[in-house]
Amino acid sequence: MTVHNASQPKLHQKSDSRKYNIWLNFLVTLLATNLFSIFIAGHNNTNLNFIFMEDGPLENLSAVFYFSAAAIFAFGFKNKPAPLRFWCLFFAVLMFLVGGEEISWGQRIFGIVTPESLNAVNVQNEFNIHNIDGIHQYVRTVGVAFVGLFCFLIPISNRLSQKMSRIYTQLGVPVFPLSAVWLVALSIIFMIVPRVLSLGMLELFMLDEIGEFLLSFAWIPFALNNSLEFNLSQAKYDF
Repeated sequence: MTVHNASQPKLHQKSDSRKYNIWLNFLVTLLATNLFSIFIAGHNNTNLNFIFMEDGPLENLSAVFYFSAAAIFAFGFKNKPAPLRFWCLFFAVLMFLVGGEEISWGQRIFGIVTPESLNAVNVQNEFNIHNIDGIHQYVRTVGVAFVGLFCFLIPISNRLSQKMSRIYTQLGVPVFPLSAVWLVALSIIFMIVPRVLSLGMLELFMLDEIGEFLLSFAWIPFALNNSLEFNLSQAKYDF
């Protein structure tokens, strides 16, 4: 391997990438371990259950992460060239909508009363769209398909197929960092395993909240990698 002076920045990027991935993985592992420990310790303990409930710390932090990702993507829309900038706009709007829906647009924070017309069709009587009867039944399936496409299929095919990589580049498709794919997988495990084990509704809801929280955090590195000059996971050596 020959390293020229021009390749030195890439070597530094590779080193920075490793440090970034180590810290990201450490932080996520710490978060997941602590949340699961709190769940175990707080089982049947109403003093700790508030962490996982509606408008609890996890749900509010999830919304903060979604809003943060939206802001980062909005920055990308302002500074990135087409066609990536249009994807940044798409994800900025999407992350903002998901964050708003996560906390029912601040309904309980600001004391917003659900309009009667919405209350009649919303299965949880909340000020949001995803719980409307007819949408509520399919929103999780659509979400899983979307996550499967952008968090697994695209990044893996981008790495394994040069042809697909060229197509994504031409279309400006943002690529989810492979270093964060395991985080998405972990979040899905928290949502699927309780259902496989047929746990009770309370346990199912609490573990769901952990999974949704970890998933919301995963969009931050995705936004950073595609909106800022922070493409660390794509840096390579020159051979």
